[in-house]
Amino acid sequence: MIRIVFLLIILFSEVLGQNSLLELVDNTSLTTMPIQATFKATRIVNAQSIEMPRKNTLEFMILHRFGSMSNGLYDFFGMDEAVIRFDLKYGIGEKFAFGIGRSSLKKTYDLFSKVRLLRQKYGERPVPITLVLFTKIEIETVIKDMDSSDRYTFDIQTLIARKFNQNLSLQVMPTLIHKNFVFNQDESNDLFSIGIGGRFKISKRTSINFDTFFPIGSRPQSYTRGWGIGYDIDTGGHIFQLMITNAQGSYESKYIEKATGDFKNFNLYIGFNITRVFTL
Repeated sequence: MIRIVFLLIILFSEVLGQNSLLELVDNTSLTTMPIQATFKATRIVNAQSIEMPRKNTLEFMILHRFGSMSNGLYDFFGMDEAVIRFDLKYGIGEKFAFGIGRSSLKKTYDLFSKVRLLRQKYGERPVPITLVLFTKIEIETVIKDMDSSDRYTFDIQTLIARKFNQNLSLQVMPTLIHKNFVFNQDESNDLFSIGIGGRFKISKRTSINFDTFFPIGSRPQSYTRGWGIGYDIDTGGHIFQLMITNAQGSYESKYIEKATGDFKNFNLYIGFNITRVFTL
């Protein structure tokens, strides 16, 4: 499956190529300029995107996931319950951002950063991809008498994205999640996976997005591969992302490794992300 993913990305690159990127700019330009808006938000659906807050900009994001839709109208397709996460991040310069977050699921706090190592460019000296390193520490506090060192989970992702033309962007996400503590012997402390996500523009202000992760190595029999499909709306003042996903958790160790939903009995989750930006 992973080989197929890479082959599809290479195929897209060959078919669309640099000629499609030239549609984004004036063909007479000889300068080297960065590609803008590979994605519209700092999340694709569940997954991180290569986008970062701009310099001296504070970004506040609310990530809201309702309950399972399996009970239908009884709890209004999951809307009688919800899991929520607050995400606050700040851009320092053009290449670095850091942030803090808190999720009601497992009462989890987190600290994270993004560092842009490469940026896709067109023109005289083109760069074919954008490369961002994402790191994060999760601190679970729901169990009061747990040892402090057992509360920590560490996430490291390399985000590799390319905007092929005005309509299509794709991203690949090699990922390592390290858990200091696991409950069962059949679980590993170190979990490797590779994600793929994308954006297809529908209109000037809307797009269809998706992301999913493929495990590398063994997983417990109960493992379910996490995925999400979203619809982005750029209102001008903020980005509003509607979605359906099989993971109720909106932070890395949950939507990558702890997805629980499936299409059986419509056990899926409706959710949204809303982003507001403040210039300081």
